[in-house]
Amino acid sequence: MANIFSRPVILVSSTFLIVVTTFFSLCSDGDWDWFEYSSSFAPEAYVQDKSYEQLFYSVNMFYGGDGYDGYDDGHSQRFGETIIADWKQYLGNKISDKELKYFILSDSSNVSLGRIMKNISSKNKTANKKYDLTNEKIKSFFIFINLAKSLEEYTNNSTSWDYNTDSTTAMIFMSVAEAKKIENIYNLTQDPFLKNRYWFLTMKAYFYSKNRNEAVTFFNKTQAKLDRNEMFYRGLSYVAGVLYKNKDYVRSNFMYSVVFDNCPKLRTVATYCFHPQNDNDFKSALNLAKTDSQKASLWALYGYYADEVEAINQIYNLDPKNAHLDYLLTRAINLAESKINSSDWNYYDYGTKTTLKNEDLNDKLYQVVSKIAKAKNTKTPYVWNIAAGYFEVIKGNNNVASNYFIQAEKDIPNTKLAKDQLKLFQVFNEVASLKKLDVVGSENKILPSLKWLFSFQKKNNDSSYLRTNFLINWSRNYIASLYKKQGNDVFSELFLREKDFYLNPDRTEKMQNYLLKDKKSDWDIFAQSLYNVNLNDIYDYKAIKLTYNNQLQNAIVELEKAKESKEMILDGNPFNGNIKDCNDCDHIAYQKTKYSKLSFLKKMLEIQNNLKSNNDKYSNAILLGNAFYNMSFYGNARLFYDNKIINQYGNYIDDLYQNMLFSNKFSKQYYQDAFKVARDNEQKAKAVYLLTKIERNEFYNTPLFKPYEVDYISFEGYKKLKKEYATTKYYQDVINECGYFSTFVNK
Repeated sequence: MANIFSRPVILVSSTFLIVVTTFFSLCSDGDWDWFEYSSSFAPEAYVQDKSYEQLFYSVNMFYGGDGYDGYDDGHSQRFGETIIADWKQYLGNKISDKELKYFILSDSSNVSLGRIMKNISSKNKTANKKYDLTNEKIKSFFIFINLAKSLEEYTNNSTSWDYNTDSTTAMIFMSVAEAKKIENIYNLTQDPFLKNRYWFLTMKAYFYSKNRNEAVTFFNKTQAKLDRNEMFYRGLSYVAGVLYKNKDYVRSNFMYSVVFDNCPKLRTVATYCFHPQNDNDFKSALNLAKTDSQKASLWALYGYYADEVEAINQIYNLDPKNAHLDYLLTRAINLAESKINSSDWNYYDYGTKTTLKNEDLNDKLYQVVSKIAKAKNTKTPYVWNIAAGYFEVIKGNNNVASNYFIQAEKDIPNTKLAKDQLKLFQVFNEVASLKKLDVVGSENKILPSLKWLFSFQKKNNDSSYLRTNFLINWSRNYIASLYKKQGNDVFSELFLREKDFYLNPDRTEKMQNYLLKDKKSDWDIFAQSLYNVNLNDIYDYKAIKLTYNNQLQNAIVELEKAKESKEMILDGNPFNGNIKDCNDCDHIAYQKTKYSKLSFLKKMLEIQNNLKSNNDKYSNAILLGNAFYNMSFYGNARLFYDNKIINQYGNYIDDLYQNMLFSNKFSKQYYQDAFKVARDNEQKAKAVYLLTKIERNEFYNTPLFKPYEVDYISFEGYKKLKKEYATTKYYQDVINECGYFSTFVNK
């Protein structure tokens, strides 16, 4: 067979070789990949050849991958199945798959292998009862495997940091003389199967020897006689690695492209190692290519790193049926999606605001895909029809898109994923075609498609690979926007929650009345199934707002309707007013009476009535002040405003609810009332300190408060407490429990 290279490989000096070299900095983004919420096209649907899978578009080093963050760590398993299958056929099934795997792939077989080799060396071939060592093929198998494993001392070692010497450990290299012995075995071997394996073992030995250039020398003088099988391309990848270290980038890259084209198992490795230093390197490698196939493989690698659209165009012009086209198309589509599709995570708890920026669709990609789809001369015309249709939906040409999808249906693969992927884009087109929603026409027509689409929200897509998240969110946004244009606030909210919807009392009443309707159409049932707010939440929300406005009687009426929320038990005693604000302390403290939301409001109303009747005005005013304080952001009863509509948890409160939840308006009013009717200095001291906590909270919400700079000032309440009530027991209690006050007193 003719030499596939333009000339024999001639080497310059070589010292240390790094085989795997990256030339493109790929970012890693943890366990999450970009397509989780931005992509709708799953490459697995139409690229059946698994060798391309790690080359799909990803923010990680490789898509999926065998290792963490998409790194390719499948080197030890990459050829295992092939090696075992080849030996099994050669040995005529005289050694089982399990035993072949044990001897070839497992380090634990070394002891057993050693005993067998002793039997062979002693020429006592009958000593091993399990294996017939009189059979030349079986004997040859064990001799070869033993020799192959002896190379692992060199092939499996790497540099590491030695903390004892503060230096890296040295690599161990095989001597050239040892490698030469393996070459001699290759030269003497006559059996074609064994000779092929000893050829590769010789390549491997020289590659891990002290002079790796010998691997290229050996390759050059033997490669013309070899079949272009997997062993050959594994050896060729060694040659490419040596050339790269010798800075012969042009031929190194050309050889990696040949490996990429002809050895699927090394496709990811060849991609990883492909490394033109500049455009001239790539052009020169193209000049080495003798066939259209070789040129196409170079463009396929160029497309991975540089310009997938140009690569598609060039390969298509060379050979419309080239296998690399489909994988490049998936990368082009996914890359386009990453620029076109966006989500606003500020709306995560309400409904993701998705944006389809069709103006960002690469026009060159659009033109190339349209041209190829219309030509119908690729190996997989359905993929190009689907891609073209997808782009037409994005551009708003819905009828054109529909025709492409009809064409794709004719020859699409008969797999669930392939069919679901096509249906996903058909539903996308169907929704995008809507201009108005009405009960008689469009709602009922689109309903089956939407039910199918939204069913994937419950399935989580883990096993199917189908990417539905973005189009589910986009559909909700789009339908909500149509309803908003039509003035239908209720259905707009059902499809896409808005943070401020319930701040408008009229809209609150509209939603409540709608949810109270007895008769519900299929469309109503579907829309409400997407919505995470129910009547209980609305009644609870109204009760909370009324409570913060000190309209307790009306609040109780609303809360009584909230069958679930009214029985929610508050974690701490909401009537306690302690010196320290410590929610956790209050929550674990003994509580003689546990208050639910409803019993809390009823008790507040009872205390209010007592206050109006002039019964123990000081104590009742303090209790009411404590109640309003504890239901605020600063108190121990934050659970009181736990509500899906308000949706405020933790230490961050949205601007929409800060005025309500940060407010201590009524606490301040009741503490002031308590101070006015206090009978002695102890009572006055307590009222002054509780008012000072409110003064402190107000300071926190002014520009004067600067965390880690100005987080404490001399509050007026502190001054009053020190000046007028220093002789009280309560004053001493505050010094003991409040570090800020203690600092103020002692400075």
